[in-house]
Amino acid sequence: MAEKEQGKERLRQEEMDARLYYDYEGIIIKERLEREQMYLLPRVVKPVMFAKSGHALGDLRVFERYTVGPLGSLTCSFLEVESGGRTEQQRMIPAIVAYILEGSGESVQDGKGYPFSAEDVVVIPPYTTHHFVAGPEGGFRAWLPQVRLWHLLGLLWQEQFQFRSVPEGTEPIRDSAGQVVGFRVPQGVLGLKRDLEVRVGADPRREAFFNARRSAREARDGTTKFHYFLRRLAEENDMEKRAPRVIRGAEQPWEKTRQGQLKFYISYWSEVAARALDLVVQEIEPGGHSGRHRHIFEELLLVVEGNGHDMQEDKRYAWEAGDLICVPPMTTHQHFNDGKEAARLVSVWPRQLFHEFLGGIEHINDASGWRE
Repeated sequence: MAEKEQGKERLRQEEMDARLYYDYEGIIIKERLEREQMYLLPRVVKPVMFAKSGHALGDLRVFERYTVGPLGSLTCSFLEVESGGRTEQQRMIPAIVAYILEGSGESVQDGKGYPFSAEDVVVIPPYTTHHFVAGPEGGFRAWLPQVRLWHLLGLLWQEQFQFRSVPEGTEPIRDSAGQVVGFRVPQGVLGLKRDLEVRVGADPRREAFFNARRSAREARDGTTKFHYFLRRLAEENDMEKRAPRVIRGAEQPWEKTRQGQLKFYISYWSEVAARALDLVVQEIEPGGHSGRHRHIFEELLLVVEGNGHDMQEDKRYAWEAGDLICVPPMTTHQHFNDGKEAARLVSVWPRQLFHEFLGGIEHINDASGWRE
């Protein structure tokens, strides 16, 4: 009897191993197809700027990567708020970085206002209640690059504190006074197997978690290695309190480098309350070119002014103002200005996980304006 049961167990184990093997084989095939798809996608994307259609390279969910451009960890959106207008008040775990393209306004974070103007960068720390308010004259436009990795961690939540409008295809939920307090997404939409309700307000458990983190202070007996982690949390809390929420473009210096003329807003050494992305602006003189280099991490650039082309490996990709330039990992690339005016590019790349022993830039050729 025991031998018979052992035989059944061996059969079950063999069936499970076979399934695991074929699942693994399927993963390899999927990865190869994904890589091929990535290289078929355009390196220069012409987004519908400021449209109400969401993210320009697919939304923040990782299964929308490689659907528009050849990038997996980066996407972006555009925001336009008319004169005197405002966005909905919300809160999410990923930090937000916004490069102000034109106009002026105010970023209201946890009830405090931070004014901004063109060429500034607005920083919103993780899990911060916020909304944008446009200035009284002309409103503003902004570019919001974002990292998709939060979806992998299961932390892509968003809390709404007001509904200025109910999303199309959903049903409003009203309180006893008739006020809209949420909306219901019907079964079948986005593949839902049952109705999903989204209501105004914070999730109590999440709010308690972040309140506890932000009230943490460094322990006094700092002699153990574990204390390093306690100290890091205290340092992060302190940095979030004192770091600027608006990085002024006028206060950031231009640097002449082997890569060209650069203005760093957020870098590895910056004291900033949002560490997901580095952000730099590059200016290329008429007829000039950037340095040629490559790196492990992806890079996404918005062409703010000018026209020109990229050389990525041995292929040429033309671009103009309003375009997004996508640079996949480990790709040799260089930017050329083909116009009669200076070209300006805003570049971002993800901070984590790509600086964990895989960071750094391999420089190949100097920019046209570089002199020793």
